[in-house]
Amino acid sequence: MTLLARALLVISLALGSTTASAQSRRSNELEGHVSPTPAWLPREVFLGTQLRNGAVIPNLHLTWEFTIFQDRKDAWIAVLDGGVGWAASLPDTALQGFVLPVTSYYEHTAQLGFGYRNHLPGKAHWGFQVTAGPTFYGAHFTTQPADRRVAGTVQGRLQIGYQLQDLGLGVALGYAEPFGLKNRSFARDFVGGVNIGFFADWR
Repeated sequence: MTLLARALLVISLALGSTTASAQSRRSNELEGHVSPTPAWLPREVFLGTQLRNGAVIPNLHLTWEFTIFQDRKDAWIAVLDGGVGWAASLPDTALQGFVLPVTSYYEHTAQLGFGYRNHLPGKAHWGFQVTAGPTFYGAHFTTQPADRRVAGTVQGRLQIGYQLQDLGLGVALGYAEPFGLKNRSFARDFVGGVNIGFFADWR
């Protein structure tokens, strides 16, 4: 075999290998995304601040995401979300029109619903979720016994950011609307509200 023929053979093999590798990567990209995180572990965390009638409530949410439908970049998911929060700042009174000083407030929730995630490595990440479930809340007052209750809330959250390889990072905006509040609950005006913060999603 001449030197020229050998050179052509080497070049042909190299080009063939490169083409096959590119086709393999393309094939993998077109296949459905497979999460590196097991379904029984949380796949998202949200750190936010909830605002409602003068109360400022930092909160932390962990989200379990179970895939319903998944292709290359789109995913519809079932959502199990758990959150805890404690007030960092409270107004002078718990109920407008009354002198009812409040010294502390907490709000914890467990939510179930569905969501959507759009993510592709090196591109924008965005998604949303809608959930409902019980909210456990309570407050301490200087002139009244502690108030501890359970109500329901419907929550929605929209998130947008940037997708790294297996990690999406960005900002999120949520809102929670309570239902089933008792009129005799002194802390009812603090339940729910706007929630602003940051998220990390590694599904």
